[in-house]
Amino acid sequence: MKLRQFDINDAPTILSWTKNKSEFRKWSADRYPDYPATPEDMAGQYDSDNIHPLTAEDEEGNIIGHIMIRIPDSNEPQKVRLGFIIVDGSLRGKGYGKQLILQTIDYAMKNLGASHISLGVFLNNPSALHCYESSGFKTIGTESYPIDGEMWDGVEMEYMPEIKHK
Repeated sequence: MKLRQFDINDAPTILSWTKNKSEFRKWSADRYPDYPATPEDMAGQYDSDNIHPLTAEDEEGNIIGHIMIRIPDSNEPQKVRLGFIIVDGSLRGKGYGKQLILQTIDYAMKNLGASHISLGVFLNNPSALHCYESSGFKTIGTESYPIDGEMWDGVEMEYMPEIKHK
């Protein structure tokens, strides 16, 4: 797997991986007003200097994953947050998610000077939670978020490099 900069031409493939509104919200929370989103909606999410979207490709150049790195506070550029993390559904359970996370952590540290990496995940997405834990993230808190008229519970996680990757 290799990471490269996201291109709007990647969007149709990435957006096709969420098959219903619930999957879409697990991936994007409330960041998009409408489901389904369009490629232009996706590109609009990344129209900022503090956002670094990446696309993962396999050895043949097929798009297999996507992730975004965000710098929430320009006064603390060493603190980054991962989001919009997704792997092609036909490839899940094969280790690509963990590989995507670990390569993104490496990218953030080497290219952006990150020393503190966080993310959030909904508890109704246990496979993602397991992926993040096995990649070295530890739960540091809980939150509830209003999603489409319901309250979804989630956890905040931080990367703890001293945790051995399983």
